[in-house]
Amino acid sequence: MTSITRTSNPLSAARRTRTMRRAVLSAALLGGVAGCLDLNVTDPNGLGITTVFTNAANTEAALIGSWKAYTDVNRGSCPTLPFAVWGDEITTTSVSYIDYSMEPRIPINNRDNLNCTTRYGYWSPFESSAGARESFQGIRANNLKFGAITAATPDGADTPSRLIFAKFIIAINTLKHGLYFDQAFIADTAMTPGDRGITFSPSAVVLATARAELRNIIADARATTAFTWPATFINGRAITRDELIRIAYSYLVKADVYAPRNPAERATVNWAAVLARLDSGITRDFGHQADPTIAGTSSTYINNSFAQSTVRISNRLLGPADTSGQYQLWHSQPLSDRTAFTITTPDRRIHGATNAVTGTRFIRLTTTMGSATNGPYLTSSYRSIRYLNTAADSGNRAFVLELSLDEMKFIRAEALWRLGRSVEAAALINPTRLAANLKAVDANGPPAGRDCVPKKVNGTCGDLFDAIQYEKRIELYPYQAEVTWFDARGWGKLVQGTPFQLPVSGRELITQGLPFYTFGGVGMPGGAP
Repeated sequence: MTSITRTSNPLSAARRTRTMRRAVLSAALLGGVAGCLDLNVTDPNGLGITTVFTNAANTEAALIGSWKAYTDVNRGSCPTLPFAVWGDEITTTSVSYIDYSMEPRIPINNRDNLNCTTRYGYWSPFESSAGARESFQGIRANNLKFGAITAATPDGADTPSRLIFAKFIIAINTLKHGLYFDQAFIADTAMTPGDRGITFSPSAVVLATARAELRNIIADARATTAFTWPATFINGRAITRDELIRIAYSYLVKADVYAPRNPAERATVNWAAVLARLDSGITRDFGHQADPTIAGTSSTYINNSFAQSTVRISNRLLGPADTSGQYQLWHSQPLSDRTAFTITTPDRRIHGATNAVTGTRFIRLTTTMGSATNGPYLTSSYRSIRYLNTAADSGNRAFVLELSLDEMKFIRAEALWRLGRSVEAAALINPTRLAANLKAVDANGPPAGRDCVPKKVNGTCGDLFDAIQYEKRIELYPYQAEVTWFDARGWGKLVQGTPFQLPVSGRELITQGLPFYTFGGVGMPGGAP
């Protein structure tokens, strides 16, 4: 596995925005967008709203690029691999990522200009928002018109939908900043290019802004004549106005459920409101089709999910399925005595009949992980095979999920459980349990006995909420690494010292002359207790 490398030279705000704009436009071109992008400029530093965004083709290309820039955070190796490690989906002995996986957990090296989490998680959403914002401003400033121009639609039948698309991109980037960081600048459609503001807003304010932006999108869409975004916007998936409204409601669900940084905050979520929004949410999976011929669509995170050398499946993801006591033994031992072990389980996703090495989702390997000397306690015997068939469904060809019906189902199950409607919650997770050869759960959880799955780390049979958590983690992997991290912090499952939020990029702090800080580490600020 190779880590991503990008330029580390600090840029001024204005120059950085110009660089972002060129990247967005280049991404759109490489993505196979139809039409010629005639920039018609001789000075590359003169790129701007009055030069680049003067015709519809350029502007649509920039909008498509802004979506790809948004998905880059979840598609790439960074910060997804650290998030997956922190959420205990994967384990790694790679020297590129061992700072995130090693135990005891250490603080984020926020002074490192190439830091995997704070750099990409912080800058990529600004890059995406910049392309969307300047497209929005270009449409307005240059009176651009899209679609049929008639007496009924003198500004172009499709112009409102392009403005809404730009606002949508900004809203979901604002949400990402609010979920990741303790504070951030807030971007909107009115900002001057190169200006991200001079004041940080705390995450609660950033999240409130994201919610307001998403509600505005719902209102704008409802006030607009029915439209459909072309399949080129979100590669391979045309999105109607009514589906967009459902997508926005599902993002509002995520904003509420994943914002909490600890179990106490998660318990106080308005779960009744979450259920109501789920009823208005997506009715099919939302995402884009990866295509090796279109740049900015493939997922290295999916490709890393079936790695077998330096990255494997975390023992903490599969361990609760063990019925032999090996996981509980592993968990009780000091780090120096922990090593890879074999799970005994009736769960056919992990092992086939008679405990065969190959399950429907995972496979047990007999080879040792590469660089095991970096920490035997980090080794695992298991690999994911969900996307292993590279000819058909790897991250180069998969449908890359952004919002999943399964994710919404498991959020609904948690909401029902928290509202005391345990029978309904159990009914939601039983279909996948039964399909995996596990016994059905009831309002109290799995049936007690040797074959109880999941088990707690003390060896006792888990309750219904344990089963909901286990089922969500097993069924979704590999979905979005951030979701597992969000869940782990909200459920109180983070390994001690694991960062439960990110600090503003050290590069930003140093460039702006702001006080430096970081998070994570045992007994340190921002680290799980």
